[in-house]
Amino acid sequence: MKTLSDAEHQSDPSYQLLLRFCGLSFELPDPFDEHRDEKAITRRMAEVKTQVNALLDAGWEVYTADEVRLEHEAETRRMQLPKGQRTKLSVDRRKTSQSFFGALSLTSKKVKLYPIEGNQNTEQTILALERLQRETGTGKIAVVLDNARFHHAKALTGLYEPGQLLERITPIHLPPYAPDHNPVEHVWNAAKNNIENIQHETPEETFGASASHVTGRAVDYDFEHLPPRETRNDFVP
Repeated sequence: MKTLSDAEHQSDPSYQLLLRFCGLSFELPDPFDEHRDEKAITRRMAEVKTQVNALLDAGWEVYTADEVRLEHEAETRRMQLPKGQRTKLSVDRRKTSQSFFGALSLTSKKVKLYPIEGNQNTEQTILALERLQRETGTGKIAVVLDNARFHHAKALTGLYEPGQLLERITPIHLPPYAPDHNPVEHVWNAAKNNIENIQHETPEETFGASASHVTGRAVDYDFEHLPPRETRNDFVP
């Protein structure tokens, strides 16, 4: 490889340094989803924002909600040093996961967090929404959800009808393939960034640290204020 000045460098890092001086970035490109329709997303998000603002002005409690799955990975290494033999090293990696349902209030800027038993599914969503409704008190509630299949299941949608379990809740669905437009999705990113370089000894400590980070502060997110990419300093004191 040669530059325009015909100076030939001996190593790739030399060219990388020259390119950095030119203001070029070596960051990976943003992920691309072939199913994502930006025009449709823009149209739907305009509708969502209009509806949410009208409900907030009318005194409704509006949440943005989503599920998240956290993992705790433990690694144990054992070394055997028998005399006169080659050293033997064994590694045991074990992963434990825990899912949560979280709902960010656009009024209080606080997150309600509920652990999910087992897998993310319609039954667990119903349990979480029923608890959210119960803890919100009186009044009408709107919950903004993504387009996960179990968020549209008949077993759930029928419960929003008058006289049913979730009659105080009005669901609002985001456009497909647009998780980055959900404010609570960025809360999960910030929480993961907060614990990603901290090795806790037990799964309980890992999940507890993440839960405390999410619920212990106000989050300055709504549909008009979302971070572009970086989420390490998303929380307000």
